[in-house]
Amino acid sequence: MPFATAPAFGWGCEGHQMIALIARAHLTPAASNAVDQLLRENPIDPALTRFCKDRPSDLMADSATWADDARNVEKTGDWHFIDIPLAMKAGSAVMKWCKPVEGKPGCIVSAIEFEWALMRDKSQPAPVRAKALRYVIHFVGDLSQPLHATDNHDRGGNCTEINFFLEAKPENLHAIWDYKIIERDLAAQKMTQAQYARSLDEGFNESKIDVLAWTWESHALASTVTYANLKPPIPVAPAALGTADQAACNTERQAVAALHISINDEYVSLALPVIREQLAKAGYRLAGLLNQTFQ
Repeated sequence: MPFATAPAFGWGCEGHQMIALIARAHLTPAASNAVDQLLRENPIDPALTRFCKDRPSDLMADSATWADDARNVEKTGDWHFIDIPLAMKAGSAVMKWCKPVEGKPGCIVSAIEFEWALMRDKSQPAPVRAKALRYVIHFVGDLSQPLHATDNHDRGGNCTEINFFLEAKPENLHAIWDYKIIERDLAAQKMTQAQYARSLDEGFNESKIDVLAWTWESHALASTVTYANLKPPIPVAPAALGTADQAACNTERQAVAALHISINDEYVSLALPVIREQLAKAGYRLAGLLNQTFQ
């Protein structure tokens, strides 16, 4: 997704902040204190424009969206996703879609490994480790969003035009999964983000750190849920087409618009349980990674 067809902020403000709050609840005291000390003593540049205006007091939750705010300054837009074609099955060589750029990470998979290594390296200056921590908090969340690990020659669902309930303006599939469904459920449940996070944090426990397994899990969910439940379905693009350029993106948007796909209660009833579980998993996985780092 090198060019921006629409904001592609995995899980939006609410989702990323809730993932951080879930992770916080499962940090050891030592890890929680170490995380707060690193973030407090090396704060986010106050001159940076922050997209999320509802800023939580929890330092991890506030840091969870920093990587989106700083992506243009840091030139790390490609670090937020991996465009594995929807037609591919688990077991393929992931790095085929994650080629390094000038020695730096080429996608979210290598970015997590790169920044996690910096965070663990105590010889690194504290500001470098704090920045790495903010990246890791964000990218573990991004990777749990199926469209951050999948591409159907539509830039992870950005090159689509789909009706969302009765809203006058169509939305793209990526944005619907990033934040539209979550925002709608938050409003329906009349919950704050902290309350919603607590409601997600039950009956699930996973702390195994396996970035490749997380990647293929998200990719599979895109195939079996995100795209599969659209009516009428969007055809699966041949893997050989690769990532869409601007012209192909516009063509795909028009083709999808012609299908008159609508997101309704039936679709949300199938998508929401997956979204909720992915948010919870990301929180537990982030906690496991941080507990291992700051043990």
